[in-house]
This record gives sequence, structure tokens and C-alpha cells, in this order.
Amino acid sequence: MKPFSRVVALDNNQEDLDAIVRALGRAGYSSIPYLFDVGEFVPPITQPCAGLRLIFSDIHLTPTSSINGVDHAATIGNFLKQIVPTGPYGVIFWSKHEADERKIVSELISRAPDIGFNLPVFFGFMDKNKVGIGDPEAEVDYELLGKLIYEEVSKSQSLSIVMNWEERILLAATQASNSLFQIIKNTPEFEGNSISEEWLKLLAFLSQEAVGKTAAISNASGALDNALLPVLEDQLRVQPSNPYETDNPICDNLSSMGDAKLKLSASIDRASLNSFYLVEDFEAGGGQPYNFRGVISKLNDDPRNFISDQFGADWREILYKEFIINGETIDIDDKLVSRAAPCLISLSAECDEVQGKIPSHRYLLGVIFEETDLKSFLRGGGQPTRAALQNIGKIKIGGETKCILVSCRRFTSEHSVRFSFPVIPIARLRRNTLEEIIHHYTTHARRPGVMRFY
Repeated sequence: MKPFSRVVALDNNQEDLDAIVRALGRAGYSSIPYLFDVGEFVPPITQPCAGLRLIFSDIHLTPTSSINGVDHAATIGNFLKQIVPTGPYGVIFWSKHEADERKIVSELISRAPDIGFNLPVFFGFMDKNKVGIGDPEAEVDYELLGKLIYEEVSKSQSLSIVMNWEERILLAATQASNSLFQIIKNTPEFEGNSISEEWLKLLAFLSQEAVGKTAAISNASGALDNALLPVLEDQLRVQPSNPYETDNPICDNLSSMGDAKLKLSASIDRASLNSFYLVEDFEAGGGQPYNFRGVISKLNDDPRNFISDQFGADWREILYKEFIINGETIDIDDKLVSRAAPCLISLSAECDEVQGKIPSHRYLLGVIFEETDLKSFLRGGGQPTRAALQNIGKIKIGGETKCILVSCRRFTSEHSVRFSFPVIPIARLRRNTLEEIIHHYTTHARRPGVMRFY
């Protein structure tokens, strides 16, 4: 398993490290401790810590360093580079030397590009002297330390909101698992070691029933997601909450606008925000094969006659007859044709998987085009030229802003366990976006056995 914790702690003194870890535990934060000893981190950092949101660190990790803080910043920056995954996080320092905190923070900010780590969303500070850490004759005030930790975390309201939301998701998943486990635990026939075995059999059975035996064997994690996510979502929705919550920073932010609605900041890239909700970009890796449900694929550089073989005409003709406004009556612009690229959107019949059949994969034909060419593809109000087209919208793919139209009447299919289309997966439609496309597809193409959902 990958190392997972929302909190880690770093110190070069074992007693101080133990004290802060105990305090974090009493404050409700389970943490992974790291000791900086003779120039090494113990335990060794093999990969970033998934889920990390807070780092608690001593300032002076190298006692022989000069007073300017360069060596301290280099050590802390190297730790951040190794331990922090992609994502927002906060750093909270604790030390007996509060005056040095600004120097270290300044060094970290200025040297972040050279060291190669992402800066935190905030820096905080706690004074060891106030709570008795590092003084062998003093007793650590864990209650006060817990309050200080809470105060520092609250400095970044946005990070606190995200951490609370993530905790609700985790609790909902735990409640769903606990409820299912009670079915096993309350069965008198299962005792001792057999409980674990029956627990495994039940999870395997639910995975099989969710997507079919063949699909569950090929993708067990995805099958378990299909089996348990509906219960998780239900648990999340019924978690107790205060409908009149007024002390939430989100409430304050919205209330400050009076009767006016909050507008999206001009600095936010709308294409990137659309991508967050509409698609998963494969640019950062971790993509799916082109036949995976909802995947958007572009053609290879040399697809030969793929479009004409699969769709009965060359790309120039299909582009103008299917996607371009009044394309049947205007001259073809070869420059526009070269800028617009065909793509495929994969659909798989879930009924085939559940019934144990060889999945029948269908691929809708789409077009990826530049934002500057919008007027050729969309009428006023953002409407495409015909009702069978679905506008996915302006999104960010591979770091570039693109627009995608999908035809819900032009498709091809594969009925084989071997896949050989000359395409490259570039993104995946998120569930709600895909369901919108499928609804549009079945509306405009009512063919027997296309899609059935129960």
C-alpha cells in the first residue's frame, strides 16, 4: 500500500517528536512521525504520502547550521519535496525560537523553485515554550497544545473546509462498510476466523452481482466500487448536518454579497473548471484504455482509411455534413478541416457485462476543435447545427483549451476481446457527462438492444 496520512510530523529530537505526535493524536489527528537523524529521514521516504494535508515540523533540524537559516530551509524543503504529493497542504512550525520562523519561511519561499517543491497554502507557528515541549522538568500541556493546533489549522479556512469534507467522505465509506459487515457479524453460523473468510466471499459476491463475473475478475476494484458506491453516497447524504449553519466561512463569503450572486473570479480559467466537472484529463498519467466506458480518444498520426472504413465517408465530408453549420451548402475550408480533429467516445453496454456476454463496445464520433472556430460549429446561444449533436463544451485537455461536439447518430462498434483501433486515449467523460450523452444517444437512435438501465 502507498503511505497514506493526512498529517506528518518532523523533528530531529525523538522526545519532542513523540510529544507532538501524542498531542496530535489527542487532538484527533493521526500522524506519521519522521525523525531527521544524521542527515537522513527515518523512516526513509520511498514515495509521497497520499492524502497529506498538514505537516508539523521543528525549525532547527541541523543544530550546527549558520544563523541565516539556509541549511534549515534546505533540509525542510528537501523533506517537502519528497513527502508532499500534488495537492494543497499547510506547514505548521513549532520551536522555542519564534524569531527564526520568518527567516525560514522567507528562505523556503525564495528557494522553492530551486529545491523543487510546491509551496504550502499557509505557514503557521507554535511556541514550544508555551506547552512545555523540550523542557525535561516541565509537564507537557496537551490540552493547550491541542487548542494551538486547532487555531493554526483554522488560519487557512479553505484548507479546513476541504479537510472537513474529505473526513465526511471517509466517515461515509466507513459507515457503509460497517453496515455491510454487520450482516456477517450477526450471523450465528460464522464465528472466529470464518468471519473474515465469509466477509471476503460476500465482497466477491457483491462484485460479481454488480458487473458480472467476467468483468469482476478483470477489474475487481472497479466492480467493488459499483457494488458499494451507491451505499456510500446514501450514507454521505444522510450524515447529520445543521441546515442553518452560519459560522461556516462559505456562508460568510456568500452572505457578504448581499442580494447579489457571487461571480467567478476572472483569474479562474473556465476551461479548466469545466474539465474538473466534465472530464478527467489523462495528461498527468493514469489513463484508461480506449475501450473503457466514457473514454475520449483521438486518432493516431497515421490512421490510414479508418474514418472512411468505419463511417462510410472521408473526414472532410463527414465534418461538413454532420458538424458544420450549413455545411451541406458551403464550400469546404481545408484549413478548418486540418484544425478540427475527429475523436471517438467509448460506450459499453452494461447489460452485456452483467449477463456475462462479450461486451459490445460502441464508439460515437466527435470532433475536437479550436475555440476560435466556435462560430463554424455553434449557433448563437451555444447550440449545435442539429439536434443529434451534443455539445460537451470548452474544456482543457493536454494543457490546451479545446471544444468538443459529439454526434449521437454517427457511431461504430467492436465485438471482440481484442482491440486494435488506431487511437490514443486522451481523456474520460465523468459519469454525469457520459449519462447526458447516452440519454441523448438513445433519444436520437432507438435501436433494439442499444442500452437498457434498470
